[in-house]
Amino acid sequence: MAASTTLLHFAARLRLLLRKWARESDAVAPKAARVSVLRLRLLCPIVALLNAVHVGIFYLAWRSNTADDVTVQWQWSLMVAHAVMGVLMLVASAVAHRIVRTPSAGAIRVFPAVVMALGLGFAVSVVVIDQWVTPSITPFLIASLATGLVVYLRPASATALYLVTYGLFYLGLGLQASAPAQLLSNRLNGITACVLGLSLSIVLWRKFTIITRQHAQLAQANAALEKLTRLDGLTGLYNRATFVELSQRELARARRADSTTAILLLDLDHFKQVNDSWGHPAGDAVLRHVASLLTGTVRNTDLVGRLGGEEFMVLLPDTNAVDALALAEKLRQRFEGNPASWDSGAIHVTVSIGMASTDPDAAVGFDTLYQAADKALYQAKQQGRNRVAAGQP
Repeated sequence: MAASTTLLHFAARLRLLLRKWARESDAVAPKAARVSVLRLRLLCPIVALLNAVHVGIFYLAWRSNTADDVTVQWQWSLMVAHAVMGVLMLVASAVAHRIVRTPSAGAIRVFPAVVMALGLGFAVSVVVIDQWVTPSITPFLIASLATGLVVYLRPASATALYLVTYGLFYLGLGLQASAPAQLLSNRLNGITACVLGLSLSIVLWRKFTIITRQHAQLAQANAALEKLTRLDGLTGLYNRATFVELSQRELARARRADSTTAILLLDLDHFKQVNDSWGHPAGDAVLRHVASLLTGTVRNTDLVGRLGGEEFMVLLPDTNAVDALALAEKLRQRFEGNPASWDSGAIHVTVSIGMASTDPDAAVGFDTLYQAADKALYQAKQQGRNRVAAGQP
């Protein structure tokens, strides 16, 4: 009973592991197929060249042969087999180049398996022809290992392909070999070649899967780290350092293009009272609400950042002072008319906005523009808050 329970437990864990590997294989299969196509694009011409060399050598041997008919037949058959394989490899190379230039998901998925089948089928034909003069199955062993090494195939697909290949190998040897002992030995050696090739294919597939997933996880971690270092953790807007960096780039571009750029500096009115009256969690909710209103109002090309506390900034590329003031007033009205929801109530907040813009003829840096907007913001607060004021750098 204990042994039976252990066996069932092991089988259940094995099923879970295989399902996990299957999901991972599904995730990396498209990339594996693309890598295989790129490899075959380089390998197919090399194989075609080797086929051409064999055709030349066998042709010369065939022309000068004075031996028996079996040797002549062997040379002629191998010459034809290599010629056909060379043509197929040239065609495969052209197809691979076409797939790389104009990718197709179906072609990328099927092409590596087709080329692998051609290689193994060619190896079977060469071994069968060789049986006229030699019992060696070396070409089949080389092809089994090479295809498992070069082409990434999912284990199930590779298993099916090797099984079909061995079936052809088994039948082909039966048509040529005459000595029972030799036939048995070669068939057993063929099993070994297929098992080695399949094992190599599975091991390399699993290694590729692990490495690809590790790279993906590392990329996700780097993206998350970059997000943490470039975005404000509470609102998801650009943090101060990132906003300044991007604004400096935009101002440099604007100077080269002789275009105007405007900046809005926003400060929530009496925000301290929100924290004192409702608590800091409510204050955080208000800040997130502000970020949502800002990003939902400005253009996708505008930069929105949280400079710290309750202070926000918007950079408006290709925007003159008149349009910037119109947007600032629109924002002010949206803040005034859209309170932040909190628990069962609403928190009303207003905003004071300072605006400054550049002149296409003047080289204005970020610090100068920011100082002008800050002075305008100070004026808006001095004039009673919940209003917009304009400054000039």
